[in-house]
Amino acid sequence: MSDPIIVIARAQVLAEARAKFTAAAHDCIIATRREQGCLAYDMHESLTEPGRFLTVEHWETRADIDRHMAAPHLIAFLNVAGACVSAPPVIEVVEPRSIDRL
Repeated sequence: MSDPIIVIARAQVLAEARAKFTAAAHDCIIATRREQGCLAYDMHESLTEPGRFLTVEHWETRADIDRHMAAPHLIAFLNVAGACVSAPPVIEVVEPRSIDRL
């Protein structure tokens, strides 16, 4: 198996919108984990910067990511999330040649 494609997304969520954001994220994460090519998908909140969320995704192929971006559950989450963040999220796609595990 080749190394996964990694997607990292960062977002700053408004304090008053945290509950709405996390509820929508939960539903999206559950559905996304069932998608073809999804190897891992999780979201974390910073312990030192409240409201700073980091999503880490591992996918088999770029085509899997493209299908995910069009999935109804992701579109629904992005519609909710858009009203919950203080700025647009930063999303990075990393296609490593190799991953060293320590």
